[in-house]
Amino acid sequence: MGRPKKSEMGSIPTMERILQKAMELFAHRGFDAVSVRDITSSLDLNQATLYLYFNNKAALLDAIFHRLEENLIKPGFTVLPIDFFESQDSFDLAEFLIEGAQRFFTRANQETRQTWRILLTSQYRHESARNSVETQLLNAPISYFVALIENMKAAGKLRLNVDPSNVGQILAAIFFEYSFRANLQNAWEGENPAAFEKLCQDLRQLARL
Repeated sequence: MGRPKKSEMGSIPTMERILQKAMELFAHRGFDAVSVRDITSSLDLNQATLYLYFNNKAALLDAIFHRLEENLIKPGFTVLPIDFFESQDSFDLAEFLIEGAQRFFTRANQETRQTWRILLTSQYRHESARNSVETQLLNAPISYFVALIENMKAAGKLRLNVDPSNVGQILAAIFFEYSFRANLQNAWEGENPAAFEKLCQDLRQLARL
């Protein structure tokens, strides 16, 4: 097959160009409706070039989901240690969560929204999509918020003797609702600031309980 021609490389590495184009096409047409030829022809590449980087089309899908996990999920769901909370002189749970949400969702971009669409449209047909929905969108937030509440409780920063598991799952549900609505809105009509304001209201209400 040989190596990619120099003219095929462009200013962006060929592997990255292939991944970005696959992401775009999968998001707008659906994974099953897009062929390897569709991807390579839209980039003016031959099909052999794609196979230098990815074994098949399914490997492209796996790479897209792995990218979401590495760029957004793992960095966004790193639990702060107990001593961080112990070092805080004053602590407002709602504002702490809102500030964290702002940082997390600011990291979301067009690539994130495209991956979200791919996940939602392919989760019932492809195991890698189903697994990514379960591990990245469902399990990761729950594990994060449960651990977060456990550390806050251990540091004495919660007013009530709450059950971390219950509160963590409630928080994850609030964030999932926002993520779902915001990404759906962005995918069709652009950003909707009112959705984030509702998230802030929900968090402040929960913190008062």
